[in-house]
Amino acid sequence: MMKPIIGITAFVEDDLSSRLNAAYSKSIIEAGGIPLIIPLGVEEDVAQILSLTDGLLLSGGHDVHPFLFGAEPTPKLGKVHPERDSVELSLIEAAYIRKMPIFGICRGIQMLNVAFGGTVYQDIESEHHSRKLMKHMQLAARGVTTHHVHLTPDTLLTTIIEEEKIAVNSFHHQAINVAAEKLKVVAKSSDGIVEAVVHEDLPFCLAVQWHPEELAIAGDEVSKKLFTAFVKASLKFKVEV
Repeated sequence: MMKPIIGITAFVEDDLSSRLNAAYSKSIIEAGGIPLIIPLGVEEDVAQILSLTDGLLLSGGHDVHPFLFGAEPTPKLGKVHPERDSVELSLIEAAYIRKMPIFGICRGIQMLNVAFGGTVYQDIESEHHSRKLMKHMQLAARGVTTHHVHLTPDTLLTTIIEEEKIAVNSFHHQAINVAAEKLKVVAKSSDGIVEAVVHEDLPFCLAVQWHPEELAIAGDEVSKKLFTAFVKASLKFKVEV
């Protein structure tokens, strides 16, 4: 049986080299898909690239450039790579036009939000004023869960996971601030940080703030469900287009 091909955006090094943590490709392979890494500099050809793929995975990485959401850099802003922002915005737009399945992870949820007109906190700790703010950049190993996420009932996410409270890992200092009008917030941590969104105009468009790829390869069943659902939606897209 033909497997769906999943285009995965690459992590960018300072010399603009592209690489990808093995957990992403391994999670896609284990869910029944074929991973394909998309490098920088292909903005003009995103439509052709996506014509060869059946789903788009927006991977994690460095910070989103604040110019994209009309802000100046705050003191705690980390590394930015405008070249990565540019190619991912082009890919999101082309994938949206095709109504292709999209799955965003960590930086991926932030880019998806910015692409549709939302904003992000450049640094949660200095900008999100909550008396119960949790640690979102864990020092524990990548496959260890460190806090809980509360899911909104009756959404794509709860349909997939079939639970309303899950334990996740956490490796981010940025997060969604103002959610884009087209995106629906479907999960939050107990301190109010947005942990998942969906775009309800698309058959499958889901993004999460944690790193399910690291948990999936560690055997976490909830995380495996996310990849299985994404690959299944991508196969359906492949067959129907």
